[in-house]
Amino acid sequence: MKQYDAVRVATIRDDRFARERPQFQRHPQVGDVGTILEVYSDAFEVECSDPSTGVTVWLEAMFPDELQST
Repeated sequence: MKQYDAVRVATIRDDRFARERPQFQRHPQVGDVGTILEVYSDAFEVECSDPSTGVTVWLEAMFPDELQST
């Protein structure tokens, strides 16, 4: 996977998103589709946007094993 690839959330490790984060509308959920914005050595920064408005739904660092290519 590389920068600007579309990816789907396949799984979420443990309870990484259990606590509330009011600055975003919601946490990632299995099945969400997003775009890789940055590639790190062990993770990807992924943004999921509302396709009808372009508003960011969530922006999170995701591990490679949590994602699959679309």
